[in-house]
Amino acid sequence: MKYASRFVANAIVAAVALVPGATIMSAQATVDLENRYASVGAIMVWRVDDAGNPVELRGFVSGTLIRDRVMVTAGHFTAPAKALGTLPPSIRIVASFSPTNAKDPQTWIPVARLATHPSMPHCPPPPQCDPTDEILVAPLEPGIADVGLVFLAQTPRGVTPARFADYDALGKSEGGPTTIVGYGTTTPRMRDLPPDTALWDGKRRFRTSILRRVVDDTWALWSIPSYVCSGDSGGGIFLHSPRPVGTAGELLAANVSDGGQDCRRHNNNNRLDTRKIQDWINETIRQSATRSLVNPRATPR
Repeated sequence: MKYASRFVANAIVAAVALVPGATIMSAQATVDLENRYASVGAIMVWRVDDAGNPVELRGFVSGTLIRDRVMVTAGHFTAPAKALGTLPPSIRIVASFSPTNAKDPQTWIPVARLATHPSMPHCPPPPQCDPTDEILVAPLEPGIADVGLVFLAQTPRGVTPARFADYDALGKSEGGPTTIVGYGTTTPRMRDLPPDTALWDGKRRFRTSILRRVVDDTWALWSIPSYVCSGDSGGGIFLHSPRPVGTAGELLAANVSDGGQDCRRHNNNNRLDTRKIQDWINETIRQSATRSLVNPRATPR
């Protein structure tokens, strides 16, 4: 699964910014200057002062808009909030769909609630929620769906939700190209160093990666080196569509989970093209109005 970081300042960051690794290597990815993948956004955890002003970025991941106010992301990002129950008052979670500067407060949308797939194990702050350390679950562990949902307080303007690929679309696409989209960093960090969020440029990037093999109902493998890094967790993986629907004419089939400690060793990602996962997503969205909110001041539609 992919990079996390500390308590929901450290807890939600717990599923976000932790990218151990020793090899310094630039990511082979292209900045989305044309905003082709507008449905893919960044989700950020900020520490705020008493007046609610952001003072420190504690972590970030990627996610894809699948309904007017709902994003799908990595479960290892949302799981720490589930373990803690509620966020401390000093923490705010926001999303941005800016392709070139997600750190611009003018682009932020408050997050109202998080949901985590029930297969994810109890996931308190790191190291338990750092999948690269293989403490949470083993790579490609059967039955674990690294999937979470992020409910937004407002509908992003001008953003069309992505459309899911058909059931088992990945099973019919082995050996074919996919597009991986996210807001990750471009180099890994050393294992023992704290995350330096100041180095994150807040840009959306995409790259082509070949689908190597479908492992089971939950996991699939992509070509390596992956060039997915810290913050790409939860990002969308798209199949080409024969007609111009969804994001950039492509269909959402998976989300980024684990790029390995060095951002290139692994490319193990979670399938979204199965009936069970899509049924869970649809049912969770349906029940969202009856569940408690992370931020009681922001109510999703």
